[in-house]
Amino acid sequence: MKKDTEKLTIPFKKVNSETVIPKPSKKGDVGADAHIMGFKKIVNENGKKELIEINNNTYILKPLERIGCPLGFATAIPEGYYFKVVPRSGLALWEGLSIVNSPGTIDTGYRNEWMAVVVNLSNADVTLRKGERICQIILGKIHHYEFKETDDLAESERGLGGFGSTGKK
Repeated sequence: MKKDTEKLTIPFKKVNSETVIPKPSKKGDVGADAHIMGFKKIVNENGKKELIEINNNTYILKPLERIGCPLGFATAIPEGYYFKVVPRSGLALWEGLSIVNSPGTIDTGYRNEWMAVVVNLSNADVTLRKGERICQIILGKIHHYEFKETDDLAESERGLGGFGSTGKK
């Protein structure tokens, strides 16, 4: 079996001099860890929506609060690919942190700084620090498809069952 050794090159631009280039923690990991390079407070008042930059090295995220965490870089993802921004499992399990729109999607044409929208799903404050790993980014391949409208779908063993219909055991 031939091993594919050709790597996809993704142009990467640091937006912050302290930016850490995302990389997998261990050989064979699919996700590359990305680090917090700043904080952007989400303000939505009187129909006006904006992100306010917080100039601190730490941010205390209250239960059920969201914060934008800039990742310090922008990319030019090659045609036919995209990235997913997903939670780190340890932060989800131990801290109750997640990515609100998980997976966040970074499309081929996006050229602005990447940002993880982090939410605290726990019942305790969580302190976030610049430079800490906050999420993983996973490269995906775009599959072109279209839906075809029909009145009938092929039968399956599952049928119309869903939302726990297969039980817990």
